Amino acid sequence: MINIILDEKKTSVSIRYNAYYKLVILLAIINHCGSRNKADLQLIHLMFWALRDKKNYQVLYDIKKNSRNSLTPWSFEFGLEKVLALGYIEQYLDKKIVNNQLEIVLTEKGLETLNSINKEELFQDEIEKIKSIGWLPKTKLNKANNNWKLL
Repeated sequence: MINIILDEKKTSVSIRYNAYYKLVILLAIINHCGSRNKADLQLIHLMFWALRDKKNYQVLYDIKKNSRNSLTPWSFEFGLEKVLALGYIEQYLDKKIVNNQLEIVLTEKGLETLNSINKEELFQDEIEKIKSIGWLPKTKLNKANNNWKLL
């Protein structure tokens, strides 16, 4: 007879999947890439996509610097609806309809939290990447999004 013993081992999960980590990134995206502390969902998803790896980041950075005018196929951020819900519950975010389009707004409490994070010098690598892309006009994003190229 064979005796099988199962030994449970804990597996570590990357912080990139933590809802509070994503919430901090979301606050930074709205603050640095949005217009007057608000951003639409397309911009938010696109910025999360750009932060996934260096190639994606370079595509969006090149669009920002006008050395590229097309996006490669990109994908939505998985679980963003849970992060948004967390932001609404914690009162870091609010929602607003602008020109028949949903905008996610950074509240005063959200801005204070982001300022505290910056003061403590947390998440500096990610926030610097977000700052380097900065504000992207909707017209530029829409034009790039309509000119998809694989390379």
